[in-house]
Amino acid sequence: MVNSDFPSFYRLKRLTLFLCFFLYLGPLFSQDLKSVYIDPSANGVGIKDYLSQVEKDYNVDFIFDEDKFGNFGMNGLVFRRKLLDYLHIYFDAFELKLVLIKPNVAVIIPSDLVNKFSPKNGFLALKQPIPGKINLTGEIYDIDLNEPLIGAQIVVESVNVGGITNLDGNFSINYNTNDKYNIVRTQYKGFDSYLQLVAYSEYGDDKMPRTSLYPSITKLEDVIIRAHSIDRNVSGKLTGIENLGIESIKSLPTFMGEVDLINGLTTLPGVSTVGELASGFNVRGGNLGQNLIRQDGAIIYNPSHLFGFYSAFNPDIVDDVTLIKGGGNARFGSRVSSIMDVTLRNGETRNYHINGGLGMVSSRISVEGPLIKNKSSFILGGRISYADWALDITKDVQLTQSSADFGDVTAKLFQMIDENNFISLSGYASFDSFSLASDSLFSWGNRSLALKWGHNFNSNTDSQLTLAVSKYNSELHNKDGIEGFIYKNGITSTNLIYNVESKISENKQINYGLEANYSKINPGESRNTVELSNVLEFDIDDHKSLETALFAQYSWDITTNFAVSAGLRYSQFYRFGKGLVYEYDYNLTNSQFPEKRDSVNYGANELIEFQHGLEPRVSLRYKLNNSTSLKASYYRTYQYIHLISNTTSSSPLDYWLSGGPNLDPQIGDQFSLGVFKNFQEDKYELSAEGYYKDVKNTIDYIEGAEVKLSESIEGNLIQGNGIAYGVEFLARKNTGQLNGWLSYTYSRSLLRFNSAYDILTVNDGDLYPSQYDQPHNLSVVLNYTASKILSISANFSYATGRPITVPISKFSYGGYPTVNSYSQRNEFRVPGYHRLDLSVTLKGEHPEKRFQGEWVLSIFNVYGRNNVFAVSFDEFGRASKVSIVGNMFPSLSYNFKF
Repeated sequence: MVNSDFPSFYRLKRLTLFLCFFLYLGPLFSQDLKSVYIDPSANGVGIKDYLSQVEKDYNVDFIFDEDKFGNFGMNGLVFRRKLLDYLHIYFDAFELKLVLIKPNVAVIIPSDLVNKFSPKNGFLALKQPIPGKINLTGEIYDIDLNEPLIGAQIVVESVNVGGITNLDGNFSINYNTNDKYNIVRTQYKGFDSYLQLVAYSEYGDDKMPRTSLYPSITKLEDVIIRAHSIDRNVSGKLTGIENLGIESIKSLPTFMGEVDLINGLTTLPGVSTVGELASGFNVRGGNLGQNLIRQDGAIIYNPSHLFGFYSAFNPDIVDDVTLIKGGGNARFGSRVSSIMDVTLRNGETRNYHINGGLGMVSSRISVEGPLIKNKSSFILGGRISYADWALDITKDVQLTQSSADFGDVTAKLFQMIDENNFISLSGYASFDSFSLASDSLFSWGNRSLALKWGHNFNSNTDSQLTLAVSKYNSELHNKDGIEGFIYKNGITSTNLIYNVESKISENKQINYGLEANYSKINPGESRNTVELSNVLEFDIDDHKSLETALFAQYSWDITTNFAVSAGLRYSQFYRFGKGLVYEYDYNLTNSQFPEKRDSVNYGANELIEFQHGLEPRVSLRYKLNNSTSLKASYYRTYQYIHLISNTTSSSPLDYWLSGGPNLDPQIGDQFSLGVFKNFQEDKYELSAEGYYKDVKNTIDYIEGAEVKLSESIEGNLIQGNGIAYGVEFLARKNTGQLNGWLSYTYSRSLLRFNSAYDILTVNDGDLYPSQYDQPHNLSVVLNYTASKILSISANFSYATGRPITVPISKFSYGGYPTVNSYSQRNEFRVPGYHRLDLSVTLKGEHPEKRFQGEWVLSIFNVYGRNNVFAVSFDEFGRASKVSIVGNMFPSLSYNFKF
């Protein structure tokens, strides 16, 4: 007899087995963290241990930086509650925040980071191996047009890698990381940047969702796009690199309402100027001619307007400014002190915009927009001055009869050919004129044109070819009715640079290429404008030269912490041309100055001199942790053309000379060692860097030389050794309502001219201070954002007074009633320099936010410090001081954008 309960029993058994099977498999399926509970049994358990156990029990993932996460005990559990509720309270005590990315994936980060990420898709979880090789892919779109953005930048900030989107708006970036999450920034000119935290989890998605960018219409400041990591000061391998975004420069107080790039650079450690509103700048004790200044690859020989009152660069068109205080990458050379690399921004590729500003002595305007939407663009800007009224209201009779004018035009075209090629064409022209009491007219101007072609061979290799032409001319017109003359000098150069950058692997990169620069220098010519003038006419033969270089730089992250970057540059210099080259006799017998002993007459394009040298560079970086690094470096650089000046600050009378039989190349060797530290997720930066620089064959005039230009000028020059050393400190706060930086430099800049010939010896062959020796240099920059429409900036600067030579006694001799006897060269100093500047910016917006404007009130030299720029002495030894701006100088300007 069959038991009728058997089927029921059988069904119950099968159901029990089925339930047991799923209970066994349960942990294999992830659970929603919102449904996980915690009870008092967890009291006293370490937080790391507990989270690890929850991950195993429920197949969830907690992602956090274990190095910054203590294993503190859990407490306060008196009843059973939801796990997330408890963790939110627990982490608040440690200023941490738990963010749920997916139902089963959470990330734990510092609280002050949370609001930085975009509201939509600001936190992502991707399925990637950790540690391991990451392949980050996605697509970037314009949210309004629903079209792909071509050339948008994607930067993985914590590992300092990036990529750009192709014609379809797609990107793919490969990199290695040991981090459990990385910060990814997506940015495109004219759009708001997009910040995302990408966490790596076995429960993550396979790819990033589409990222849509919003047009930027609410900011007056330019959006600056750079492939720099946020911790580049720590992670970068090279020393002596200063990067100052144009938005930081614009925040500084201005003189007469005009933003000045050069003034911004002088607030950084190791960069100084000889005085108030002086032309040019000095880097680590070097002179003006030892700086190479490029704008989009073209050389700018005079970076200032009106003798240094204004910078030659239009702030509305500049994108980025990088200063290399030494050799840097092997692709840079030609100057022994620094390279200033100015990058112009591309025009808006989506909409048309007009930017401008109205100041008290100058105004500017720029127009930009697309030629072909999202593929090509233009930007055109100009500045013009009307400074004569400021001279007219002075009480100085000489100044009221003077005039001052300047202007410039900057333009750039950009064309994206396809996803692997782009071209750009940049042009620049400037003019300056200054007439002093209607007697003499100084005028000078720059011209440049630069063509760039960028090509991507593949995702790991790209190249850039730059062809640039630069021209600088200077003229002095003396309108005297008896001794009138016109003096001219100038330099024209054509420059070709080809640079290839390749990523060999995730931790190895190389760049290599070549450079050629043809220069034609007009050292000077003078012709009389008045018959029977006693002024000597002359026309010095042009100096023609060709400078070439081959270079390569190899960077290798040997371990996570230790990295090396080494390069070699081989430079060659050929001087050729037509004319006489003199040989001089320094054994003085019948003359006070060197005499011509012999000469060689060279034919057209005949080789006069060949000079060359190897320029090795090596830089080491060791990370003590993720926020601290040590760096050491050595650079060698050759300089073959030389700026000759008899003034402390640059002037139109300065001229260039090529190396040759009488002028050896300047050779700079620089050693540096520094420590770099960031705090609170790179919110604060702190660094200290020491350097020692030795420059062989630096140039100066012989004692008592006739500084007026003549065909035998090389005989009045001497070459010796320059030594500079110092320590640079920088403390910077990058973000927050109050931000800014403090820089302090202790440095010395010394010269030695010692020779077997007395005429070539200065100061008995002992070391003496150069004109740029200022041991103490301090800058403090503060920016305070009081509200959305009101901000305040302050800049305080202090520098030791520069050295001067003074008469220390006088005597009578023959028919001369008084002869001054001078001290050793640069034995004394002018008083110390200090100044405080303030500015207040008041922003306003049109109700539709299409038109944006701001008023800027600046006060230059707030407490009216009468800083001494120079001291002159008459034939009786009486001194008179020269100050440039001895009073408080307020100005008001208005900036706009629509």
